[in-house]
Amino acid sequence: MSDAYQALCIENAAHSAQCRSMNTSWKTMLLAALGTMCVAAAPDAQDRNLTVVVYDYAGLTDSSMNEVESLGAMLLSRAGIRAQWVHCLAHQPGSRPALCDGNLETGSVMIRILKARVGQPNKIGDPLGWAEVESSYASLDASAIGKYADHNGLPAANLMAYAATHEIGHLLLGEKHAPTGIMWAAWGKTEYREMAQRWLGFSDAER
Repeated sequence: MSDAYQALCIENAAHSAQCRSMNTSWKTMLLAALGTMCVAAAPDAQDRNLTVVVYDYAGLTDSSMNEVESLGAMLLSRAGIRAQWVHCLAHQPGSRPALCDGNLETGSVMIRILKARVGQPNKIGDPLGWAEVESSYASLDASAIGKYADHNGLPAANLMAYAATHEIGHLLLGEKHAPTGIMWAAWGKTEYREMAQRWLGFSDAER
């Protein structure tokens, strides 16, 4: 395996030695046109809506956040899910959405984008994110994502979108991993190539 495609632990478990894989505005992603891209959305996609509540503590640029949302929405749309993104830290002026100050509702998940994982080494090999399935929230390590993106020739926002989608997959499907695809525990050469082509996704069973 080439060093440029070093496998990583997408996330790590709090109670296991084994790897477990891996702004104030409303923005509704209009995904109907994406149904013809690569993999068509499930026929009942209109009945599967998901609200993604985002706390960006890493200070992403608007263009990076737009790329994370757009690519993440496309990946989810291929699984028959229409995503709406709610920002709880100011990326654009406006009133603070009510969801930011209340409990997560049914059909909602939370993503925290952290600058780095506190108290952990900051090097190639660090997990990109981790999910708290019972609490319906996940966290991403922007520093680790940036390093792996550079190491594998991907824009950081693209890799962050895949990492976010992987963690959202855990929040919807549970803690188990798949032997291939976006829900695999450790991405390698094949996965990074498919990410560059925007092809890596969920399996038929996961969809």
